[in-house]
Amino acid sequence: MRLPRLPDLLTTANLACGVASILLASQGQLTWACGLVFVAAVFDVFDGLAARAMGGGTPLGAQLDSLADMVSFGVAPAMLVYCTPVLLQDPVGALLAPYAKIAHPFGLVGIIAPVVLAVCSMWRLAKFNLDARQTSGFLGLNTPSNGLFWVSVVLVSLNVAVHPGPGYDMLAGLVVSLLKSSIALLIASVGMAFLMLSELPLPGLKFKHFQWQGNQVIYVMAVLGAVLVVLYGILAVPLILVVYVLSPLWGRVFLKAAS
Repeated sequence: MRLPRLPDLLTTANLACGVASILLASQGQLTWACGLVFVAAVFDVFDGLAARAMGGGTPLGAQLDSLADMVSFGVAPAMLVYCTPVLLQDPVGALLAPYAKIAHPFGLVGIIAPVVLAVCSMWRLAKFNLDARQTSGFLGLNTPSNGLFWVSVVLVSLNVAVHPGPGYDMLAGLVVSLLKSSIALLIASVGMAFLMLSELPLPGLKFKHFQWQGNQVIYVMAVLGAVLVVLYGILAVPLILVVYVLSPLWGRVFLKAAS
């Protein structure tokens, strides 16, 4: 029996975090469940780095990576999206009784929205595996970004870390509304599903070299992301995602300057 490669072990750790997140969410431990998704994202980054450092990935590693991402960034965030409105409506009851015995405040929408997110995450991952055009960038929003968006929304809803950034209360209110209104949740979940399955060209955010030319979008995203994190804490994640999705528009400025 051949020993697993380091990238595959890191991918396995990613999967383990996703499974643990789902189990904790089912027990009402949403903050810890969200934290494990972010830990899974760290393992997801480092398994790719390890694979490239060892001369490239393997077919097995690619399959393991997609399976782990499906759990950690597809199913786990969907579980959190389902559980959070229940906890916000009845914090005590959600902790004392299984979620299955508590009526969801959004009714059928409370089930449809997480299912849509999980199913479209699966389709997005399968599409990425078979699409040779997505070697240096993405066509459509990648599954980890979608998962981290929803996890950050949950954390903001739970008031885990409030920051004094300008307009924080207004921005946080908009984000929290996604889990306090069935219509907002349905629209947001369908919108994110559309982004995942779309042909929207998005940068891959991976350095091939460290020169400014050719990496302008990556450097701008890194600096702006750091500033937003300092100002808004966890609320920065959905804000950074908005900037990222709009990068095909503002990124043209650098392309024109280069030409």
